[in-house]
Amino acid sequence: MACPTSMILNETSGVISSPYNPRKYPVNQTCNWQITASQGNRIVLEIEGIDIESCGGSGECTCDYLQVQNGFSVDPGASGRICGSPPKITYYSNLDRLTVMFVSGNSMPFKYDGFQATYRQLNYTPPRK
Repeated sequence: MACPTSMILNETSGVISSPYNPRKYPVNQTCNWQITASQGNRIVLEIEGIDIESCGGSGECTCDYLQVQNGFSVDPGASGRICGSPPKITYYSNLDRLTVMFVSGNSMPFKYDGFQATYRQLNYTPPRK
């Protein structure tokens, strides 16, 4: 799979992954996906099988990382950049879109598996006031 530079996904469900997943990913990649839900819906993104190079000390993820924007996770340590091999992480969009970015630096070519994530739209009913 090639690395998309700005792919817009608006299907009700789908799968995204690092380049060549489940094989090892190459260096110098920047992949971007914008997942957009139908009006009034939200997105849930479940990331499994994470194996991303971790460097920079204390989980700073300065070499390779996965980053999810415009959403939140109830999982501890899932904010900001994700690297290493954490367990399954679930994100929920704040509004009708979620942006996912995968970056691989220029070290350790074809050593790590990367990630695979499944997304789907959820019906959203705002809380009553």
